[in-house]
Amino acid sequence: MTTAVETLYTLVKSQLSGSESLTDVSTQVAAVGQMVAIPADVIAEVVERFRHELLPVDNAVVTPRLLVDWGELPRVGHQVRPEFSLICPNYQSRPEIVIHVDQDLDHDPNDKSRIPQAEESGLWTFHVPFRMTSEGMDCRPGHYLIDVDLSFRDVPPELPRFFRCRIRLNVPDAALNSGGVLEIDGDGQSMVNLQGYNLKQFSRVVLKGGQDSVINLQNDFSDEATAGSQNASDKPVATFEYQLKVNSEKQLRFPVLSAQASKRVYLDAACLTFEDGRRSLLLTRPRITFGRSRDNDVIIRFLPPGEENDRCSRNISRTHFIAEVTSEGVELKDESRSGMEVNYSVVTDREVISAIHAGDASHIDLGVTGTVSRKFEMEMLILSPDRRQSRDELEYWDEMYCEVVGGRLSRLGRQALDVGINAVRYDRVDNLPGEESYVHLLREAVLGGSPAQSAIILRESGPQPQARILHIDRTYWLEPLAGGLPVTVDGVVMQPRTLVALAPGMELQFGSEKVRFDRPSQLYLD
Repeated sequence: MTTAVETLYTLVKSQLSGSESLTDVSTQVAAVGQMVAIPADVIAEVVERFRHELLPVDNAVVTPRLLVDWGELPRVGHQVRPEFSLICPNYQSRPEIVIHVDQDLDHDPNDKSRIPQAEESGLWTFHVPFRMTSEGMDCRPGHYLIDVDLSFRDVPPELPRFFRCRIRLNVPDAALNSGGVLEIDGDGQSMVNLQGYNLKQFSRVVLKGGQDSVINLQNDFSDEATAGSQNASDKPVATFEYQLKVNSEKQLRFPVLSAQASKRVYLDAACLTFEDGRRSLLLTRPRITFGRSRDNDVIIRFLPPGEENDRCSRNISRTHFIAEVTSEGVELKDESRSGMEVNYSVVTDREVISAIHAGDASHIDLGVTGTVSRKFEMEMLILSPDRRQSRDELEYWDEMYCEVVGGRLSRLGRQALDVGINAVRYDRVDNLPGEESYVHLLREAVLGGSPAQSAIILRESGPQPQARILHIDRTYWLEPLAGGLPVTVDGVVMQPRTLVALAPGMELQFGSEKVRFDRPSQLYLD
């Protein structure tokens, strides 16, 4: 037991009352470990120690086993069709298996034989065909990797649900694999003594010598050598077991549902009001309208109310433009009489901002130069998912979160995944700048101190994201992120990766910054 493991274990143990479930203990270990910057493998080891302590002796966890029957050991240039057998008696749900064959080996990632088939209870089999070739040519000698990612959905809380395994193929040089060539070239009076050597280990033996040369091959074809040759002809063992390890990174990422709010409130729009008066309006409809009329999702007027501002506001149309996410990106459609500009170019009908411009502000002017005395200026910022994560991985986690809260991934959420957009933030530029922003929430709205990476700006936190807000099953959910400031909901500290349903009137706090979650409202327009 290392010092780091023992220290973290003792620290968490002292904070427990003894009535916590394994899920509660795992969350506590992760929170304390990440707070003091302890490596993930140490955190996983401490969680495993608590797991063994909390489980009954007669219900010990049996880790799934992975066996692979290669048929014949892989050879250069040949087709390989190994049969994988997954033995998992403690898991009743269908396993989800993702296989990553080395990109330098020819294979079909969509081969239907990769789909696991149930042979009997707790036993699943599947095949992973590939060729020991690279683009049709024999592959080069070296090491090749096959990664196996395994997960189960309907799992009791005391069992891990994520596993991983790496299979390493060692492809030797073809000449060495066949035994190589032994060549001895002697001069006219040389003596070559090969007594006791088994020359059958070489594919070819070439011996050259002059008329007075002596070559001794005594005992080469002895009974012992013949017996060895017979054993070598036997078919080698081709079934191996590979160790499945708990994927601690995914296991610690899996969300836990909080009991902080048992009754959900269904909202398609909400508002975060900061202690200093700032507001962030959250909108989760497929498309949102901007204009002077109160019928719009976002009411655009020069504020605060007054004679001059009211006069300028009359140049804004009742519905000035519509923002909608399409397969191309964010479409801004002009519906006004005074026109609009995007990035200082007049919009004739519509303008589309692609997701490739994520992180770059797009300037919007309501009212074309010359038609109004004063333009209403805004900035639009697209916020995208982490490019290091594939679309399939993002969708997998979105579905997992939906299952945890008992909902389904919405059509808007899937569309946002396809186009690669999490949220879109609209800010005022010259009228109440920094006091009010409007967030079109598609997948998630991150709260943090970086204006280029966060949909909702926290002024007292660093650039690291502190939490995120999701909209699942028409309910807003808050999830604190690891490594951030302490997050509380109505005075109760929320551990990282804990999902809490938000309801109007809730008081949220990020470090020392207080925020009130409520129904939608805008400054000076209540």
